[in-house]
Amino acid sequence: MTQLAAIDRRPLTVSRPFFILLYFIGLVICVPASSFIWFIRKRFNERNVVGVTMLVVIVHPEQWNGGSDRCTIGLLRHFVQAGHKVIWLTTMIDTYWASENFHGVEIVGPSFFSNLSLHPGDWYTQNTALALYYLCCMRGLASPDLMVVDHSASCIPLFKWFFPRCHFLFYCHFPQQLVTPSRFFLYRWYAYLMGLVEGQLFEYVDIVLVNSEFTGRQFRKVMPTVSENKIRVVYPPCDVDSLRCAWARPISRAERPPNERYLFLSMNRFWPEKRLDIILEAAVELKRRGYRPRIQMAGSVMPHIPESSIYYQELQSHCKQLELDDLVEFVPDPTDERKFELYRQCDSVIYTPPNEHFGIVPIEALEQRRPVIVNDSGGPAETVLENITGTKIADTCGLLLADAMISHIKRKEWPQLDRDELYKSQRLRFDKNFSWKGFGRRIDEAIAQMFSGQTAQQNSEVRRHQNGTVHLRMSEKLQNGISDTDADLADLEKGVGHGEHSQQKKLINVPPPQANGCRELNSSAFSGDVPNGIVQQNALYRRHLEAKAKYAPLSEKMDRKNA
Repeated sequence: MTQLAAIDRRPLTVSRPFFILLYFIGLVICVPASSFIWFIRKRFNERNVVGVTMLVVIVHPEQWNGGSDRCTIGLLRHFVQAGHKVIWLTTMIDTYWASENFHGVEIVGPSFFSNLSLHPGDWYTQNTALALYYLCCMRGLASPDLMVVDHSASCIPLFKWFFPRCHFLFYCHFPQQLVTPSRFFLYRWYAYLMGLVEGQLFEYVDIVLVNSEFTGRQFRKVMPTVSENKIRVVYPPCDVDSLRCAWARPISRAERPPNERYLFLSMNRFWPEKRLDIILEAAVELKRRGYRPRIQMAGSVMPHIPESSIYYQELQSHCKQLELDDLVEFVPDPTDERKFELYRQCDSVIYTPPNEHFGIVPIEALEQRRPVIVNDSGGPAETVLENITGTKIADTCGLLLADAMISHIKRKEWPQLDRDELYKSQRLRFDKNFSWKGFGRRIDEAIAQMFSGQTAQQNSEVRRHQNGTVHLRMSEKLQNGISDTDADLADLEKGVGHGEHSQQKKLINVPPPQANGCRELNSSAFSGDVPNGIVQQNALYRRHLEAKAKYAPLSEKMDRKNA
């Protein structure tokens, strides 16, 4: 036994100095090497030598078919169009986007999320889980240059700790503190506590984008410590730039045969908070007064959320009980083609949600040249012009809605929508604030502010170079989002001009044609002109501009020429 014990101890006695020697060699070589590499990364910022592209990470946990989800698609298109490397962290993508082309986007999400039953809308937990997954499983990637986060800021401290040089852009669709789910009471308390925690997380954010002035006011109430310079209004985009086909072209009601019965269209998700039930109340009142219009109730029924399908079934049952089958028609889950076909066929659009954060339907109605009836609250109160592009009702009430519908039936014309020459001003307003290009321009302005470290001030001057090219530079703050389009609107309101300001700017700032050999990019992803007059001292922002110029497609040049 003694000999066996000696034999067993012998390899350990011989190997111990060897391992100790390896340990000290590792300390002597690896620690200085790691310190040197760390110094090089911090001193010279290794991302500058990678190329002209940035690494952009977008965190959006649940991709449904709502306004926030369309914003995510807009951001993906914008950064891919600019030539950046884009990573999208998400837990699920709804089947609505099955035909969407995500070429150029690396979609990342832990596989266990597909089998893990999380409560829909629990963005605090999901964003944190996505951050942990990225940090644990994808650390081999370079440090991100820009991270775009929405819904919840819970993941930002983790990313900021690991990537201190990264910039953070947060898109607020509505403050989490004010979102009170009408579900289980414990979940309401959970959402409230998480909202209080999030109030302390925005100090890590460089820029906060809000989807409307209404959301901005609500955000300032719950986040009074956030600097005003950080908050910018960027309206969600209306997806019409990518629809280059006849069925999406806006036409006035005068250009198509009149309907035998006045046709109202409600385009909204079937969801209790959308208050679609008041449409049935209004239909009962219209029938009582002797009016018999057609009412189409179209929208998505979300199969993953029980409240949506239950509400849809309740509306159908209520419609039968009230004997409204001859007035009301349900159109569940329309495709984009079907949706715009419904817009073209209708005479007026109804949008019932109260205190809606933004509301994309009134914008689609504006683009399709249809008047809309909305609640005088939330985002629609600022996007709909009373008696010009629609009607606002004071409260969510079936009787008030019925009165507004009768006024639309009796009204023969909406000049700003029906007459081509007057519609130009509304089209300019749409292009400036609500189009994909306008959305991308606002994102560029936010990036400019973020990377320059200050709100850029444009000086009013006209510079003429030796080649005779004139560069117009308007005198306004980028934070206000004012552009040459405002000058066009002022001219059109006075009855003069035809958009010369923006036309001149478009001709001046035509990007170079796409180089041979570059992959073809969808022109709908192009975001528009980068604002002039920005002091571009930051290397990352210069790379952003270089990439946009390099990858700007030739089709965009043709769009500018034909505009």
